[in-house]
Amino acid sequence: MKRLFPLGLFLLLLCSTISLPISFASEEQKEVGDIEYYALIVGVEKFSGIEYPEEDKIDDGIISVYNTLLESYNWEKENIKMLLNANATKNNIHDAIVNWLGSRENENDIVLIFYGDHGWKIPFYQRRYGHSTVFTYNVTTEQRLNDKITDKEFDSWIDNLESEHIVVILDTCYSGRMFSLREKGRVILAAGGKYLFCGVDEDDALESGIFSYFIRQSFTGIADVNDDGWVTAEESFRYARIPTIHYSIWKQFPFVYEYNNGTLVWFFQIPWMYDRHLGSIPLVQYRLSKE
Repeated sequence: MKRLFPLGLFLLLLCSTISLPISFASEEQKEVGDIEYYALIVGVEKFSGIEYPEEDKIDDGIISVYNTLLESYNWEKENIKMLLNANATKNNIHDAIVNWLGSRENENDIVLIFYGDHGWKIPFYQRRYGHSTVFTYNVTTEQRLNDKITDKEFDSWIDNLESEHIVVILDTCYSGRMFSLREKGRVILAAGGKYLFCGVDEDDALESGIFSYFIRQSFTGIADVNDDGWVTAEESFRYARIPTIHYSIWKQFPFVYEYNNGTLVWFFQIPWMYDRHLGSIPLVQYRLSKE
């Protein structure tokens, strides 16, 4: 036991030393004066070739996210691009990521992509194209892939960006299966589960997707655990996850209802986070630093 103690002490000190850069990463980012914040916000509830029997509140929720960002201290109107419904075509979304964002951001900047929409899983026999999709305005059917964005396509577009601090928030069904987005320097916040409970929903009372509502609520400062005036991507998720689960259970119970002349079994949603970023990403400064 006496021989093991110095070794254990050494390992403990080593681990403590290694962890220091991680805990202070977000603070260093906040102090860099030349950091810019850029966002692409996409919301689609109307499509060119497919109709849903109920009108959603997806685009209303996305507009609320846009307005909440503008109320903060670190987001500027000229640095946020919003695409809604007919403007959210596959080509326009590609152009906004590769060209609009790509021509502005650099490796130090923080990039946010917020996507509220419908999504679907990719069948196993088409798995070479990816694991799941997000819809675009071009969608004509739930089965075709070329009018949607697969996780592999999405990843290839984001790969064009230089930023090493990218946050992608997806309020879409099967967003937890956008596996290709799990790359270094990114934090992915998904409204849907990884393998189970993959469906997501909106709510008329919230006038928003359920996950989007609580993420937006987190931006106001309620998620700021360390009270530093900033809400990080990680803090936002940790705040929004449990209320999303609880609200979706209440809304979906008893989990079986009529849909499009049929019976649909729809369970509650369990959000998922993929964090491949070293340290936290400061996302929203809702309050100036205390003097």
